[in-house]
Amino acid sequence: MNRSIFAKTNEEKNLFLCALRGLAVAAICALALALISSVACVCLEDPDKYIKIFALICLFASAGIGGHIAARAKGKTAFLCGSIVGIMMIGVITLLCLIMSLPINMALFAICAPTVLVTAILGAVTGVGKQKKPKRKKKKF
Repeated sequence: MNRSIFAKTNEEKNLFLCALRGLAVAAICALALALISSVACVCLEDPDKYIKIFALICLFASAGIGGHIAARAKGKTAFLCGSIVGIMMIGVITLLCLIMSLPINMALFAICAPTVLVTAILGAVTGVGKQKKPKRKKKKF
């Protein structure tokens, strides 16, 4: 049995590696969205009002994209893929805050953590729904 990262069948694909791939894509998308939103914030008259809103939009959008990529790579178990990506994203954000000694607003964290999980799961559900269906073989008469 082939146990490589690039497995061919859905049964051989590792759930953790697919979730890790989704997390990496989510991080890249979050950075790109943060760059775009920072440029948009600078163009506004009072950017301080909109920074938190743009940051939350970037977080939730990247969670959905990460869940979508993980579920699409795995091919099955959308709920599990999305929840693992969401938990990993929450863990990475919490670890970054603790490493850099940033304060964590518990009221905002209590709202954002379930929302990140839900958006990652919704992204994963859309990722599984977009799977390619096998083509039917034409019968020769």
